[in-house]
Amino acid sequence: MKFVWLLLNVILLGSLASAQEINFSRVQDMTIWYNQSLKTDKSNSIKLNFRNVQYAGAVAYNSIAAMADLPILSAAQKEKERSGYLSASVGVASDKSNQGILNNTLGLAGVSYAIPVAANEVYVAVGFQAAYYQSRLNVTDITAFGDQYDKYGPIEGMQSSDRLANGWSYNHINLNAGISVFSNSEFNKWYLGASVMSINKPYTDKLKTDDYRLKQALGIQGGYRFIAANNDDCAFHTSLNWQGRAYKHFFNMSYFKAIKKIEGGGGIGLGMGYRYDDALVPNLEIRYVKAIIGLSYDINISGINAAGLQRNGLELAVKLDF
Repeated sequence: MKFVWLLLNVILLGSLASAQEINFSRVQDMTIWYNQSLKTDKSNSIKLNFRNVQYAGAVAYNSIAAMADLPILSAAQKEKERSGYLSASVGVASDKSNQGILNNTLGLAGVSYAIPVAANEVYVAVGFQAAYYQSRLNVTDITAFGDQYDKYGPIEGMQSSDRLANGWSYNHINLNAGISVFSNSEFNKWYLGASVMSINKPYTDKLKTDDYRLKQALGIQGGYRFIAANNDDCAFHTSLNWQGRAYKHFFNMSYFKAIKKIEGGGGIGLGMGYRYDDALVPNLEIRYVKAIIGLSYDINISGINAAGLQRNGLELAVKLDF
């Protein structure tokens, strides 16, 4: 039974073992993970994300991510309109299953440069990233079902030596690039970007065989936010990603209501996200001055739900501008 449970664990978490898959629903805060050029403002920012996913109480994993975006500008340059700017980003992320069976870690560093090309704060930007990825399997505490047999069936306690490859790990470096065009005007903010990840097609096995080279991932990112004179806003964001035959597409619409009594600005927002062929994601957002707290919940609508395997996910996001 433990072996069946382990097999289910590995299958369900296999999607986590890709090169740079950041499994979060708040795509408006995660764009730089997929496209370095999408630093669309001149504010310093820190973004923290936590996500917990459970499959029918048997399998669970936690994902965490942290990123700092730092435009390299003086205070005076930040206030100047229609001026080019250089930005740098650093980030770390981790996926860890229950009992530590599967552990993925990622470290990222990138730079981008944006130049103004038209009125209304319209910019064109290009960005480059390098990311270090590591994945490790730990089945030390799992007792596998015996695979040695005699004429009566399995021999108790006779498992092949390390047949689950305990301690197996691999690591590689990804090189990524992206371009974008965006507007950061007062009432209409929008962006459109395209990116290629794993440009170098890194090897994912120790023997460096072509069959196990990572495929390049293609991404398209887009968003639009309309801000009313009273600081209410409505927004749409999307992130479309393809890697080989795999894909992950996410869409989110939201409405934010400003509360005038909050000194320095603030309010509350509601939204609904859709992860294609996977989940509906209702979400809540609270803003206070330069801080944003977001809470999202996954409602699974994928094929595994129809098969009777329930899954739920809860996500917490914090963004601080300074």
